[in-house]
Amino acid sequence: MHVSPSKPFAKFSEIFRDTFRSIRHRNYRLFFFGQCVSLIGTWLQNTALAWLVYTITKDSRALGVMSFLGAVPILFLGVYGGTFADEFPKRKIIIITQSLLAMFAFLLAFFVWQNWTAIWILGLVNLLSGATIAFDLPTRQAFVVEMVGKEDVPNAVALNSAIFNAARLIGPALGALIIATISLEMCFFLNGVSFLAVIIGLMMMRMPHEFRNRRLKDESRMHSMKEGVRYLYGIPNFRALMVLVIAMTLFAWSYMVLLPVIAAETLQGDSATYGALLSANGLGALIAALTQAAFSHKLRARFMVYFSIATFIASVSLIPIFHTTLPVLFCLGVTGWSVITFFITANSTLQRFVPDELRGRVMGIYSLAFAGLFPFGSLLAGFLAHEYGIGVAFWTDSAILLVVASLTYNFVRKLPSLSVVAEKTGSKAIHAEMYKQVMAL
Repeated sequence: MHVSPSKPFAKFSEIFRDTFRSIRHRNYRLFFFGQCVSLIGTWLQNTALAWLVYTITKDSRALGVMSFLGAVPILFLGVYGGTFADEFPKRKIIIITQSLLAMFAFLLAFFVWQNWTAIWILGLVNLLSGATIAFDLPTRQAFVVEMVGKEDVPNAVALNSAIFNAARLIGPALGALIIATISLEMCFFLNGVSFLAVIIGLMMMRMPHEFRNRRLKDESRMHSMKEGVRYLYGIPNFRALMVLVIAMTLFAWSYMVLLPVIAAETLQGDSATYGALLSANGLGALIAALTQAAFSHKLRARFMVYFSIATFIASVSLIPIFHTTLPVLFCLGVTGWSVITFFITANSTLQRFVPDELRGRVMGIYSLAFAGLFPFGSLLAGFLAHEYGIGVAFWTDSAILLVVASLTYNFVRKLPSLSVVAEKTGSKAIHAEMYKQVMAL
């Protein structure tokens, strides 16, 4: 049977169009390319800051503390920031937060240039950046729907992750090169410059119908936050999903903070080795994001959630066994794929099924679980690694994650999936019915 040579090309072209279908929206296109530049700068700064802290202290606990300071504001301000995202134009909020983050990057460049590198100075700037991100993160996540519409949300979420992880692939290697050939402060300076790409793109957007949800005069922000919590808790599928998000943040995502220790102590390497570890992890994550962008509409969310957790546990448990670079790079690639597949699936599932008037608050709660709890996992990982070694840190986290995943799976396997309910009732009906039932509790 003769197969036309044009058919494989047509198939590839179709997959390519599916993968990047959100780019057809002008506003998202401006956001996408701005983020491509800005996120490389972010990873330059992340690489430089982690290496600077570790070379100053030679202590894995300091990495955990620095990570804690950068993320703990989200724990206290993430849901509060989500109420702003529901109440005010999201684009304007993001312009303000991105401008502040650019200013903090320039401050770090100046401090390092002047050799003002006391840990408390670096920690203070990291804390202020974290407070800004507490407003920026839920707003950016909730802004996706306004740029692409609900139909393309899973694709746009996956593409956002793709550019984040493409930057994670490029940024650390580029950061290591800049540190070795120019200086540490140049990484911070270039990150500050990179924010201009996002700010300019946001200013060029045309948003004739920016969604906003003014609070009633007798409503407090606390009441608004409680509405979002009550909504998520009142739906069993969402409740189980958020338990998994919390568990993955505490006991999975925190492995990242120990990569400098693996590079310097396990592999006896330098900043180039650290950059290679981050890049391998980023490559796996990038593959995950592109796969989700292309095939998310064909994959069952519940299966992908638990399959990604299982592959993470297997891959991260193998890392301490190896003491040569290639096997560790491979394991980190699989680990990156697993973590990003999980979080893309969780994020897009929430965004597809929550009502517009609650999206900012729901994503604020997600941001709290995704990023606000990260410092506690980092502190635990740093402490275990310092006291008992990398192996005990990874194996303890994996064991806890396995128990939590098993318990939630036993709970949700008896429930119909959200997509099944939506097919029977219609997507608008499921939004209205969920909102009605939960708010009546």
